[in-house]
Amino acid sequence: MPQGYFGMHRGFKAIYVTYDPMNKEITKQHKRIIRIDSKIGKMMQPVIAESMKLNGELELLTAYWNATYCEKPREIHYPLQKKRRPMFNSAYFNKARSNANNYRREELKIEYKGQWFRTKNEVSAAQVIDSMGYEFKSEINVVVPGSEYDHYPDLSFDVKELDVMLMSEIDGKLDKGNYRLKSMERQYEYFEDGFREFRDIVFMRLADPSIFDPTLYRMLVETAIEANIDDIEM
Repeated sequence: MPQGYFGMHRGFKAIYVTYDPMNKEITKQHKRIIRIDSKIGKMMQPVIAESMKLNGELELLTAYWNATYCEKPREIHYPLQKKRRPMFNSAYFNKARSNANNYRREELKIEYKGQWFRTKNEVSAAQVIDSMGYEFKSEINVVVPGSEYDHYPDLSFDVKELDVMLMSEIDGKLDKGNYRLKSMERQYEYFEDGFREFRDIVFMRLADPSIFDPTLYRMLVETAIEANIDDIEM
């Protein structure tokens, strides 16, 4: 996004462009000056206004961080260089089809934002992901090349800023023996295919299916995202 600020130049209101990704010659020392009432000025005015707003928000957040913590926030540079490539990325998520598992229509009881779910706990998890600003899909088909398993995670969501797709299983009947064994078997299938907990997949294990703690689930998701940030070479 272009960067700059507003001012006056020779008696006219102007935009001082200090950075333009399409023109490397523009710098803070070699600014481009554009009259606001010109055609290009009218196009650039909302862009520069938005960049100034975002820079202001960043300065406030940075000041808050510096006042709260000893260390400055890590800077993430693009394109990303990772120590470990994610199992699946944003491109895989975008191509994946929701509700790919062969459940009977009557088993998919609850609709939330275009996705169908079997249980209220799955919907509660989707609402947490949605509140965090991430796009999600229900029961997509995840296949590791050469694997004998087909995975259909309850939720998959796209962390675009890290170019990673994370998955989640909501195990809501761990108080029942048969379900608990089935859940453990499913987890080991993920692990056997190379998925790592809190790197590729988040398991929400509920001893009591009537109690879903959204705060705990959000913390688990944030932990997984932080783990993926640690994979980035700063």
